[in-house]
Amino acid sequence: MIRKLTITILVDNKPGNPEVLAEHGLTLWIEADDRRILFDTGQSDMLIRNAEVLGIDLRTADTLVLSHGHYDHTGGVAAVLDLNPGISIYCHPGIFMSRYSQQPDGKMKPIGITKLASVALYQVVDSIHWTSGPTLISADIGITGPIPRLSNFEDTGGAFFLDPEATKQDPIDDDLAMWFKTLKGIVLVTGCCHSGLVNTINCTKALTDNTPIYAIVGGFHLLHASPERMEKTSDYLHLNGIEQIVPCHCTGENAVEHLNMRCGQKIIPGGSGVCFHV
Repeated sequence: MIRKLTITILVDNKPGNPEVLAEHGLTLWIEADDRRILFDTGQSDMLIRNAEVLGIDLRTADTLVLSHGHYDHTGGVAAVLDLNPGISIYCHPGIFMSRYSQQPDGKMKPIGITKLASVALYQVVDSIHWTSGPTLISADIGITGPIPRLSNFEDTGGAFFLDPEATKQDPIDDDLAMWFKTLKGIVLVTGCCHSGLVNTINCTKALTDNTPIYAIVGGFHLLHASPERMEKTSDYLHLNGIEQIVPCHCTGENAVEHLNMRCGQKIIPGGSGVCFHV
């Protein structure tokens, strides 16, 4: 069991600390007993500056986990590898795929991993740990690998495609999450939850012998969720007794407001610089 877990939000869409900057993206700094884990890297090298301000030495990180191959989660990879070239990397092999998002006006926006990040990863490709399935980092720390899509009300959360002509939908199969087994229960860390938050929780419970989920930190991608999805998601969180919920990045303001109404004080606002302790 992990006795001490601290999660610091290095990068988020909004600042939670006046000392640090914000951008559309996500980076989490995780201290789990003697482990130092970087989860995602935002869309730029902003995490480097924010870490310095917060007194976090990224050179001490032993592990980098990339939740999926979108630019706003992988943009700082090159900067991290420049600073910490020996860091152990975990990601899905689909991370290099070209990705596009169809905007409201119909235009297609490239949202895949940047060339700079791809080149940096290819330089160390032989040492990457590929998470094509559930993967243990230690006895009490795991990566889900691809998450089964079993619910009938969740989707990827947007108009995502593998080609600029919008003929091939992107299921974002490389989407993954991390779990930490603590004395209080499982702490679940998510990047964007393109697999759906309920699917992600159910997958994690199956991988951890149905150990209760104590807390969830990360992006939930409920920005475009239907009223039905919001109701079923918030009901699920409430009924499963999850004690602390930290929505970040792509969750969406309306979704956070809905979760606040349903789950009350269990909702803890995210933001760059916010620190969460277990």
